[in-house]
Amino acid sequence: MPKTKPSKPDTDVNLRHGGRATDTCPRCHYVRNKKESEKGKLLHGIPELTDSAKLRGVVGQIKDNLMRDKSLVGDPAAVFMMGVLEAKINGGEYYFYASSGRTAEPWIKPKHLDGITYHQGKWTLANPTLPMNNKGWLTVRGEKVNLDEDIQGVTRPCSAVKLLVALGEKHLDWNSVDYVRMSEMVYVGPKAEDARYMRAWHGQGATNSWTAGSCDACQARIPYLICDVSRGWLVNP
Repeated sequence: MPKTKPSKPDTDVNLRHGGRATDTCPRCHYVRNKKESEKGKLLHGIPELTDSAKLRGVVGQIKDNLMRDKSLVGDPAAVFMMGVLEAKINGGEYYFYASSGRTAEPWIKPKHLDGITYHQGKWTLANPTLPMNNKGWLTVRGEKVNLDEDIQGVTRPCSAVKLLVALGEKHLDWNSVDYVRMSEMVYVGPKAEDARYMRAWHGQGATNSWTAGSCDACQARIPYLICDVSRGWLVNP
């Protein structure tokens, strides 16, 4: 058999969570695509947090399973979100899923992962305890960071921040970052009271989307959480 190189994860960019590489990072105050030197590597290992076609396929499979679960979608007023994240750090690969809304406890069960062929059996629930205010958040590198006090909805337990904090809780050695990617879905029942608010993050489709964008609170929090610039580079460490 001829030797073949392993295929790289799909790099198709559909959505950016938490801004673009050309934005200034609120944690380190550098532009996120700044290099250490003229020809050096980027300061940020994650200048942008994007999704991919492969992750959208994972969320799509979970969505199909959810649509058959009447305990979830049988309620016409139901509103909930979920997300998945994949990362390759220092050669190690990590796969998380998370849910938010509907109940405080995770509502995604193992049965909702049936049929996933992309890294089958490697998906781990992300359900970290999040800070009660803007202080003491955890970056993906496992370092503490305080968020701006003006951020609204800072305590909202969204799937996106659960995924990133769960990665940070692993306290990985942080020498190389191949990728960190995330996809989200939002389900809005036809009689949901806050449908107008939730549909702002709703993609295409009558009742749900598996290409949802992050909410305002997450868009503000994510840049802090994905900043992996070492403390030696921080203006005010």
